[in-house]
Amino acid sequence: MKKNYLLVVITVLFSVGIVNAQSKNYWSGEVRTKESYLYGRIEVRMKSADASGVTSTLFTYNTSSSIYNEIDIEIMGKDHNEVQYTTFTPDQSGVNYKQTVSFNPHAAFHVYAIEWTPDYVAWSVDGFEIHRDNSDRIQALFLPQAIMMNFWMPNSVDWAGTFNDSSLPLYAMYDWVKYYEYTPGVNNNFTLKWTDDFNTFDSNRWIKSSSTFGSNLCDFQPNNVLVKDGYLLLCMTKANQTASHASPIDDTDVDAPYPVNAWAFGDQMFVNFSEEVDQTSAEQISNYITLLTLSNPNLLPSKRKIMFDVKGASPDKTYPAAFIGIKDLSPAANTSALSKFNLQSAHSLPLVIDIGNDQSAGNGVLSEQKWDESKEYGSIGGTVKQESGVATAGEYASLCQNGLDGITFYRHRLRNGYYNVKLFFTETEKKNAGERVFDVYVNGNEKIHMLDIFKESGSASILEKDINGISIDDNMLEIYFKPETGFPILHGVVIEKDSTTSVNENGAVPKEMGLQSFPNPFNYSTNIRFTLPKQTVLNISVYDVLGRKCEELTSGRYDAGDHVIELDATKFSSGVYFVALSTPEMVLTKKIMYLK
Repeated sequence: MKKNYLLVVITVLFSVGIVNAQSKNYWSGEVRTKESYLYGRIEVRMKSADASGVTSTLFTYNTSSSIYNEIDIEIMGKDHNEVQYTTFTPDQSGVNYKQTVSFNPHAAFHVYAIEWTPDYVAWSVDGFEIHRDNSDRIQALFLPQAIMMNFWMPNSVDWAGTFNDSSLPLYAMYDWVKYYEYTPGVNNNFTLKWTDDFNTFDSNRWIKSSSTFGSNLCDFQPNNVLVKDGYLLLCMTKANQTASHASPIDDTDVDAPYPVNAWAFGDQMFVNFSEEVDQTSAEQISNYITLLTLSNPNLLPSKRKIMFDVKGASPDKTYPAAFIGIKDLSPAANTSALSKFNLQSAHSLPLVIDIGNDQSAGNGVLSEQKWDESKEYGSIGGTVKQESGVATAGEYASLCQNGLDGITFYRHRLRNGYYNVKLFFTETEKKNAGERVFDVYVNGNEKIHMLDIFKESGSASILEKDINGISIDDNMLEIYFKPETGFPILHGVVIEKDSTTSVNENGAVPKEMGLQSFPNPFNYSTNIRFTLPKQTVLNISVYDVLGRKCEELTSGRYDAGDHVIELDATKFSSGVYFVALSTPEMVLTKKIMYLK
């Protein structure tokens, strides 16, 4: 029995890379954080290695026990237009997804991210989500995990391809890594906690591995982890060879802009680009190919999104489209070839959504669906709950026959403007006040405090809550249900245009320009809110107490109304700063205090 037990222990330790095996013919590098993290967003700017038989990675891994929890980004050296995503749950079953991308990941640096919450895992490239897993198996990813990067040689030729060591030395290159804590309802649900720019190797944060695992044909060696010119290099060599990289790191932008997504809302549409683009080429209507009629192009201040007036878009339709000749802002001005995309046309208002009912409701009522970036609307979190005994009379009574118990978010794409939202609830499970209590936030602002359905309406009655004058300035309505006691529940949503509000929530055009910061003082980041009485060209920048410009937050043309942008101050020193908003007519300043 003791021999069998020892064999099991050694097998487990070997599988997690703690025990080194017989020396192998190749060396490479791996690093992991000393600290483990439960949920969050991990971003890396990296360039993968271009060679068959190897893979460059970013992943999270539970290193503290034999319970399997792992989330992966793997870029195979043999594939020039693909990124792979995998999750492993405690039963050691893995679900692998292969995503075709519009660039060669080995040719230039790109930003990759893993977004991990109790409800889903999502992966993104260059700031846009491209795959999401919101299946029930995500709930099994419940253990803190270290953030890891490695460069290794799989023993599976079918998966990785055939390796030829004449390609050595090879390098997986990492420019920086960022970790954001999961903060639902705050800072777009993720708050930046740290950034490592790899100006040096931070041994307080990272461990260099000295190990291997069974399916890896390399040994990980600390000497094969290098920091050079602000980059982390994981180096693959033959065994006993010294790892080095004498030439400068090539960080040239060689990729042209490509379309990420496009949406139409009635007579207005937008296209999102993969990177910042040149205004002249982006606003040239002849560069766009579509069956619809476009006019009045306007590249927004982010330089990654363009708006058009559009004619001929019918609600709930998809139209083929393409662009060509769009240039980026790199010195070489990479120009896009013909790039196809689908223009999705949203439903028209009013909108009625039967939460919890994934069957076609008909009669203009939209059925329930899970959110991902390809959708017009959807929920995050929760399980379907069928209600019984609920009143069936009334205009919206049908919405309360099903619900989502444990819902976290509801999201809906909308044209920028002002809206009224009706939320519908019923309580058939709890029999006492105080057993289910939650708050409701809309686009980061608390709108309903300590909602107790049973206390307000009793059992099996329909409770309607109206939230009016909601301002949308980023084409997204997000409703967050924050639990206080028990789990939040939602049964129906109705969205209508707010015809009483013209420019701001008070129903009047603001008479003067305003500038605010919240929170202030702040830690890591703060929101800069500015109000404009008319459309104008503006610049918002941050200055230190000596008047030196620290960062330009935005520059361009903005419409009248309220706007919010985020200041990420993690690269600043703690202290007092000034935010300056300047237009051709005037300048406003706001003092802010950054506390690390």
